[in-house]
Amino acid sequence: MKKLSVLVMFFMLLFSSNVFAEDLKVKDIELDPAITASVGDKFNLNIYVIYDDEFTLHDANDPYYKRAVGLTKTDYTISDPHLLQVLSNGMVKIIGVGSSKITVKVENIEKSVIISGSLDNPIDGGYLKNGVTLVPMKEVVQALGGSVNYLAQQGLFEIKVGSTQVNLPKSGTKASLNGNSLTLKSPLLVENGVTLMPASVLSDAFGAGLKNNGETMQVSIGQGKMNIQIEKPKKQSSTTVTKPTKKGKLYAVPATGDMKGWSILKGHPYEKSVIVYFKVDGSIVQIHTKDISKVDLNKKVTWTDLNGKKHTNTVKELYLFFGKTSGLYSSELLYKMFGETYANWIAIGSINAEQYVDQYLQK
Repeated sequence: MKKLSVLVMFFMLLFSSNVFAEDLKVKDIELDPAITASVGDKFNLNIYVIYDDEFTLHDANDPYYKRAVGLTKTDYTISDPHLLQVLSNGMVKIIGVGSSKITVKVENIEKSVIISGSLDNPIDGGYLKNGVTLVPMKEVVQALGGSVNYLAQQGLFEIKVGSTQVNLPKSGTKASLNGNSLTLKSPLLVENGVTLMPASVLSDAFGAGLKNNGETMQVSIGQGKMNIQIEKPKKQSSTTVTKPTKKGKLYAVPATGDMKGWSILKGHPYEKSVIVYFKVDGSIVQIHTKDISKVDLNKKVTWTDLNGKKHTNTVKELYLFFGKTSGLYSSELLYKMFGETYANWIAIGSINAEQYVDQYLQK
């Protein structure tokens, strides 16, 4: 009988303690105010919910009941979800350079933690041209937790980082930021098959702080940081189509044949290697370029695909292939497989034909 009474009392105490736990009032939340880690790191947030527990005996200096709670057991929000990922086990993974805020809420109490991610290893391939620092577009954007897509029909690169969208033209300096016009400090540059953009895009579009010591550029977004190695300009890039002639007086002549109705711009520095066609329709200016540099289109090129199999094609066949698949594959991949053949094909896109047409029309 005694054992039965003790057992009944135990269950009554257990039941009553559960009732009290459910009725406890949340007094506060303990949370680290800031966490700094590396991109790719995973960790658990140390979240403690403090209850105002008047039914339990406590030390005079600690009249509250504290319990650890997992992130997924709270009502949480992330200010910049492109920088952080909450895993199925409740851990948080940093996926981009920058700072993001996680706000946890239990009942009516909220607390926030700022989590900042930095890149441990520097990004190679930065370049300095005509006083403008350019950085590898795809690699840098991906480090920010964003994506890059090439829209072949529009001739532009679409960059998305969180809620920010930047459209960069393949040639020219007229870009857009969330639908508003943005003027680049220089056109995009293709170097060794990699497309580079002006580093100023990072500050204009994403509020990044830029510090350049000549060999390395430090990019800061919040408390997150990454470094980009900057190469000194070479005497002549291997992707240059033809050494430009001295700039003469710009003028235009009517085009004939298939381009009848267009005008041909004359007097620009690349006249011997590129024909620049343009057409003005009200406020709309269309521009088309044609490569006339001396290239042996019948030259045979041997290349190796990703499976290690070798193929042989003419330069003309490969140029047609590049045109049809533009935007389907990355520049890095195509350059890896086709080398200088691809670099010479894409170099024409780096000529700022829009700039010369604008100069002529503004005369």
